This record gives sequence, C-alpha cells and structure tokens, in this order.
Amino acid sequence: MILFNKQSKLRGILLLSCMTVITSVLGVQTSQAQNYPTMNDDDLDLRRGVAWAADSFPYNQVVNVVDSLTDKVLGRIVPDRHGTPPGFVVSPFGSPYPGRVIFVSLWGVTLTGDRPPGCYVEYFVQYAPTDGIANLNALVPKGLEIQVGTRTIELEPFRDATKTKRAFRYTYTYTDYETNIKYTNQNIWYMARNLFRLDSSQVRILMSAPEGEVRTRLKFSDDSRTIVPIGGGTVEKWKESYKLDPTCGESAGSEEPTTDLTTPKVAAANPAEPPKNPSNNSNPTPQTPNARPQGKVALAARQSVDSVTARLDGAYVTSSGTYEAKLLIENKSDRAFAFVPIFAKVVDAQGKTVPARVIIDPDSSGIAEPKETTRGRLVILGRKWNPSGRQNLFLIIKGNGDRNFRLPF
Repeated sequence: MILFNKQSKLRGILLLSCMTVITSVLGVQTSQAQNYPTMNDDDLDLRRGVAWAADSFPYNQVVNVVDSLTDKVLGRIVPDRHGTPPGFVVSPFGSPYPGRVIFVSLWGVTLTGDRPPGCYVEYFVQYAPTDGIANLNALVPKGLEIQVGTRTIELEPFRDATKTKRAFRYTYTYTDYETNIKYTNQNIWYMARNLFRLDSSQVRILMSAPEGEVRTRLKFSDDSRTIVPIGGGTVEKWKESYKLDPTCGESAGSEEPTTDLTTPKVAAANPAEPPKNPSNNSNPTPQTPNARPQGKVALAARQSVDSVTARLDGAYVTSSGTYEAKLLIENKSDRAFAFVPIFAKVVDAQGKTVPARVIIDPDSSGIAEPKETTRGRLVILGRKWNPSGRQNLFLIIKGNGDRNFRLPF
C-alpha cells in the first residue's frame, strides 16, 4: 500500500518531528525514512507480471521500498511510464486496446531483500497487438541505451533472459464502435520485462543529467529498436533515488549485497590477528571480531537427490558478521522440482532452528523445470560467520515427490 502525506504545513512539521523520534528508536536513518512514499516489497514481486500500465505505481515520485513485515527500508525507486499511441480523448494507460503499447521503467537501488542488490533499471513492455498475436521472446528487451547530454550509457541484461520466464500473456475485453453499433470483443495483450545493472560511474552520469526529458532506446532479439522518452520529472528525481547508495554496493565488491541499512558502504576487512599456537582442542579457536573476514568467502556444499542437485557456491560476509550464500538448485531430471522457499529452514547439529531465509532471485521461482536451474540466496540471520569455514549447519528443503534435502555446510 502506498502512503501519501498531505498534511498542512504545521502538521507536517509536527509529523516530521515525530518521525525523527520514531526512526531514532527503530534504528532507521532519518535521511532514509524522510517524507518519501513507501511501497511494500511484495508489490514489486513482478515474476507473475503486473496490471496494464501498472496504475498502482506512484509515478514521478521517489519511493522507499520497505519490507512488508518489518517496514525496514530495502531500497528506493522512481517509476516512469510512456504510452503509445498518445490519446487526446482516451489515455493509452486506461486499459488495453488493439495497437496500444506501454513502457514502464523503474530506476533505483536495492540494499537487500528479494531483488538483486545494487543499482538498476527495470523495463516492462506491454503490447496489445491488433490481431492478438505476438512473439513473447521477441518482446523481451535485450539491450538498453540511455542518452544523457552527449554521453550514451549502454547496458546489457543482468542475466540471460532466455533462461527464465520474463514474458506473460493475458486476455482482455474491449468495446469498439462500428456504424454507431457497440461491440464487445476479446483479445490478448502481452508483457515482457528485463533488468539492467548500473555501476557507480553510470549512476553518476544519471545523477548529473540536465533538466528535461531523456531518451532511451530499447533493443530486441530481432534487432528491432524503439525510442522511449523518460519524463523530466523522473530525470530530476534520479538524484534522490540513487542517493540511497550511489556506490551501487561496489565498495563491498562488485554486485555484492549490503544487509546493514545504516552502513551501506562496507569497509575493507581488518588484518587478521597473528597466528596463535596450535591447541589440542578439536573445536575451532574462538576468533576476535578483527579476525572475521568481510566480503567474499569460500563456501561449497552439494547434495543430489533423484537427479536434482542443491548446492551452495560461495558466500558473502557483511561488516556485522552475518552472511549469505549463493543457492543453486539444478534439475537434471525429466520432471519439475517444486518447493516453497518460506518453508525451507536451517538447523544446527542439535536440530535447533537457526533464523534464516531462502530468497529466490526475481527472475527465478520455486519451481525448477526439467533441465533448468533455480537461483537464489540463503541468508543466515541468527548466526555469525565462523572463520574456520565450517558452519556446522544444515539447510532443509522439502520438495515434491519426496525429493528432500538436508544439505550440510
């Protein structure tokens, strides 16, 4: 749900004062919680598509994306949209109609959550062909160019779109008039989407964009291209949107997440302590905080059940010691493997549950089709990284057809 503040000037001052106190108590930075509308992260789960013209999005506004459960700020976006053909009497945004095309773009940054961390542009193309027939794969944007002044930013998709479902089709009804007779017809409209990664140098170009409209060019697999203008109101707000983390997480290493909202820039790891004398104790020697690594660390675990393999491939340790691991589920069988991510859990050697979350990438799902791979992250919330490398934990995943995993790591 999107919240808008329409208080009077006096009430606004009082509200801001109250928010300052509240955010201090909750540990949220005032600069990140200031007077921006909010949007729940569940409303940005777009793997099943979005309504025509995405009317629920607050266009030309800077929006904080918050966790639906905790209200923690996960990121920030500014949405924009463009429709053709332009309507003088009836807006193309109102409803699908043969010949209409809608372009929706999200310009923002993610700190943590279900979406890949970093700076990005996400584009949606919604198309209602006259004859109701379209090639879904051809609608998926495969490249993006952004013209800012005399500089051109060229972007490639975050991940190969051909490996995941990024296109959708919907039926709709519309009213047409012929010889003053009203007809109600049924047709099909289509939607495709893709995510483009931005680095910090490209974000600096966007944040320094001059006032006014900016042109972008979408490229498709059939070598066709189309120009999509971005409104001046959106361009002006790029500064606020990307200000949340203009480094795009690069201070912690390329495309690595930052889970500590108050310190989005992760400092370099402290030097390890001098080696200690060996001990007869078989348990790892307790480490001081300075000995715990930060950034990328080695972590490998693998288990196969009936031609389905679950594995952890590397981890990332934050400055606070929490960590998350890259999760891959490879289905080499001839039938789909399905599981519910929220029911996955982590336990220790005694069987006690350790707070954790399995987060599936936006371009994947909890269903790995035959010969496909589901990608995601295992976020450990209730245990610090053990510098020995062995965490003495187990990931429990219950899948369909009795294909269950107890993956030690």
